[in-house]
Amino acid sequence: MENLENGVPPIQLCLHMRDFQAGKSITSNIIDEGIMGSRKIIVVVSQHFIDSDWCRFEFELAQSRFMMERSANIIIIILEDVEERKTKKVFGLHKHLKKNTYLKWSRDPLRNMRFWIRLRKAIIATNK
Repeated sequence: MENLENGVPPIQLCLHMRDFQAGKSITSNIIDEGIMGSRKIIVVVSQHFIDSDWCRFEFELAQSRFMMERSANIIIIILEDVEERKTKKVFGLHKHLKKNTYLKWSRDPLRNMRFWIRLRKAIIATNK
């Protein structure tokens, strides 16, 4: 989060703990603030993502927006290895990974530096 928001140029993220409106339903916040209020959607694939109903719901909404607008708004980051059969558990994820380029997090310092450069470039890039 800090790497993107405090970098040059700064990139504003939508984070539930900071940006979701208190008193509004979680679903409405996800749709209004998260999915529809964002130019790009970053999906961080981890075991937690696979196991979370909310994460899967958010990804399904992001895919719906992607299909309606026909633009590459979803940036996928593979945080940790997840078994292929588990990616099939999330509607559309396995197919999305097969058809689209994604970023993979690495603990290696050199690869890590390249990861941040590539992520920043993907976020800033305009859709064509």
